[in-house]
Amino acid sequence: PILTIVVLAFGGPDSGLTFPMRGVSLHWFRQLLATQAVGDLGAALRRTAALAAMVTAVTVCASLAAGLAFRRPFRGSGALFGLALSSLIVPSILVSLGVGLVFSQAGLDAAWWSSAFGAQLTWTLPFGLLITFAVLNRFDRSWEEAARDLGATPWQVFRLVMLPILLPSITGIALFGFTL
Repeated sequence: PILTIVVLAFGGPDSGLTFPMRGVSLHWFRQLLATQAVGDLGAALRRTAALAAMVTAVTVCASLAAGLAFRRPFRGSGALFGLALSSLIVPSILVSLGVGLVFSQAGLDAAWWSSAFGAQLTWTLPFGLLITFAVLNRFDRSWEEAARDLGATPWQVFRLVMLPILLPSITGIALFGFTL
């Protein structure tokens, strides 16, 4: 049945949901993306794609930075780790409502680029952190030491040694962040 609907969606403007189709066109897809009286699906899709791209970029950067920071113990690291993962325990609807409530109490506009962005990050960052921690815990530090022994600067060690090895996990974090 779904395949039939997909085929019939390419029917012309005079076609209905019956065979034989009257022409072949993208008419119904243009109608779907056009501004409607009840909403603008095209604008909603563009906002969703922009939000997903923003969340993905911040999730990747923050997860990688936090993963590198947590490689060495520091005061309060356990509490910070627990706080970062706490949004996985609390239902996402409560987190989203809490973010919206904080924005309204602070007198800020709740919009897709502000409060929705923050709510999405509370859901994607813990997953990004878990992936980063899992990969960096298995990372062999002798490769970094070898690069430093050969005269590499810390930036060169990161860019030329660590980044190529971490690239598959960074791609996984990006895909996870975009999908969520």
